[in-house]
Amino acid sequence: MITETETAFLAVVRAFLTEEKAALGELAALTEKQWNHLFVLAAQHSLLPAVYDVVGKTPEFAELPDELRRQVKTQAMQSILQQVSRTALFLTDEKELEQLGVQPLVMKGIVCRSLYPKPDLRPSGDEDLLIQAKDFAAVDAYFMRKGFVRDKEAAMPDGTKDGIVPEEMGYIHPKTGAFYEIHTRLFSTESSAYGYLNRAFSDVFAHPSRVEVQGQSIFTLEETHHLFYLLCHSFKHFLHGGVGIRQICDMVQMIRIYGRKIDWEMFWQLCEEYHMTCFCINLLDIGERYLGFSYEASGAVRAAKKLRPDSEALLIDILDAGSFGKSSAGRIHSANITLYAAETGAEKHTAGGIWKSLVPEASYMKNKYPYAARYPFLLPAAYVQRILKWLGQGGKEQKSSIEVGAGRVELLKKYDMIRTADGKKRGDAHAGRIQREK
Repeated sequence: MITETETAFLAVVRAFLTEEKAALGELAALTEKQWNHLFVLAAQHSLLPAVYDVVGKTPEFAELPDELRRQVKTQAMQSILQQVSRTALFLTDEKELEQLGVQPLVMKGIVCRSLYPKPDLRPSGDEDLLIQAKDFAAVDAYFMRKGFVRDKEAAMPDGTKDGIVPEEMGYIHPKTGAFYEIHTRLFSTESSAYGYLNRAFSDVFAHPSRVEVQGQSIFTLEETHHLFYLLCHSFKHFLHGGVGIRQICDMVQMIRIYGRKIDWEMFWQLCEEYHMTCFCINLLDIGERYLGFSYEASGAVRAAKKLRPDSEALLIDILDAGSFGKSSAGRIHSANITLYAAETGAEKHTAGGIWKSLVPEASYMKNKYPYAARYPFLLPAAYVQRILKWLGQGGKEQKSSIEVGAGRVELLKKYDMIRTADGKKRGDAHAGRIQREK
């Protein structure tokens, strides 16, 4: 069961999403220690500004120690100011990219923020843009001219070579802190755990949607595919260590705003094809039970497949995970155990999963150890460094990562997120087309 503090946290998030004005009875019984934990949860899930906006004027908050109230307010306001600044910078950069003849599709980030009643209170650390591979050189040159630095410089020290285009590249500005992730593929094709998901988005540039953000029109995914992308993105993070409650809020808000524009027959068809139905039904059950989501009020259609939601175990994992499953070292180190299970169909924690955690794919190692990307002959040294680091953690930490991984493999089984025993690939029948008339 979730704790009193977690119940209060979810009630506050619900009040923010729905602009609820009624007093929150869940706050009345919280001790100072529980209030501290509530704010820790809010920070871990990147929702501190939203939580402060709801509780900051309550009588319960006013009774907390001055230092705690001051600290929470300061952190919340700093986050808001950073978000306002980054939004303004992004809109400028996005417009300039369009003037260069590049038409990016804006993912998550600013698009998800625009779904909230108070967009600047839903912070995000970066902006994601999907571009066509043919445009990468122009986009890379643009960011270099603007003074950005590639976050994977070791993997591409001299820019693109021989026409090779990376699937993902991050750009950070050392002065403004603006950070963009540029994608030519939504999911890494090197990952057998989720690389196949790209098939569902193969023609999204042919059918984009426009959204208005602060008076500027930007392109993003068509609504049905955007909701499915948010689900797939949550699935990816779930495999990597955990998905936080903010990503569930994004899905809920997407449906609240665009529920009547979404082709629900197509959406549930995609969920079936990619074995996401059980996962999605339970995520939306969390939305119904705790976040004020309503199928009927939003115009959403329930899945034809009759599955009885059982979301408690999923919610407990989500609350423990934080925004991107990085709430603890044990959870971070367990990620490759769950990835191994998703890749191979292994239905229980095995020695292979532990080995996969210690010796992941070369692409993963090159991201984690830049010297191995710049000098491939040093890749074996990177593996040795990783293994020694794990061995040096001590028995308690090693046991923790294994236990977390084993428990999360059980969740993959419970929510039907492991490949079928016959090895059938998900999404084989899907050609990525928008299957309705525009």
